[in-house]
Amino acid sequence: MIEIRFHGRGGQGAVTASRILATAAFLEGKHSQSIPMYGTERRGAPVTAFVRIGKKERMVRSLVHEPDYVVVLDPLLRKSVDVTQGLKESGMLILNSSVTPDQIEVDKHVKTAAVDATEIALQVIGRPITNTAILGAFCKATGEVKLESVIEAVRGTWSGGLAEMNIKAVEEAYNQTKVGTPIFVEKIQRETVSSNSKADWRTFQPVVSVEKCIGCKQCWMLCPDGCIDMVDGKCVIDYNYCKGCGICAEECPVDAIEMKMEVE
Repeated sequence: MIEIRFHGRGGQGAVTASRILATAAFLEGKHSQSIPMYGTERRGAPVTAFVRIGKKERMVRSLVHEPDYVVVLDPLLRKSVDVTQGLKESGMLILNSSVTPDQIEVDKHVKTAAVDATEIALQVIGRPITNTAILGAFCKATGEVKLESVIEAVRGTWSGGLAEMNIKAVEEAYNQTKVGTPIFVEKIQRETVSSNSKADWRTFQPVVSVEKCIGCKQCWMLCPDGCIDMVDGKCVIDYNYCKGCGICAEECPVDAIEMKMEVE
């Protein structure tokens, strides 16, 4: 039996990815489970999901504590979450990353696969929803489930143009995934934030152009976390509490706010 743990953020589709992978394994005649772990169900908050694939008599209904594979949908999540916890020495880490495996620091001696799932999702789907792209990487890196099975499972989840976009994301990631040996470090340096901060939820950061801002206060009124102030008639964002939801950028009438990806 193999056990897989998914790490992502709310809105990236980690739970959906676990369901699609379990379905793909089932389509191959294998017994499988998809187990979501719900916590703070808000966009940007860390989310975990699990998959088991194996013989029916060995299946148990519990969380996965010692996974064979860890799949990480968000390139910045490792700064705040210990994603390798419990990962077997014989296991593998599959990361959404803009750099190749030999440039990635990992605190375990495990093989690592990497693909820029965010870039693929933005190009193919138009949004940074990385769940289907990361499944393509899982297929390529592990060989545990066939690419064709994942594609069939995607078609069973969506239809029409949405299905075709996600299938293309799976295929692009499959073709671009690299597997290698990462840089071993004793300990990953993780960021410490205050208990009520949402700074570590962000993948994209809203950046304000002071020259364009007209002081209309639309962003100030609509920010769900109240992290925008008006200073001298201009929008100022408190990044310690901004979770990067992008509402301010979407609602700005003069496009004075641009969402830029956080540095990995």
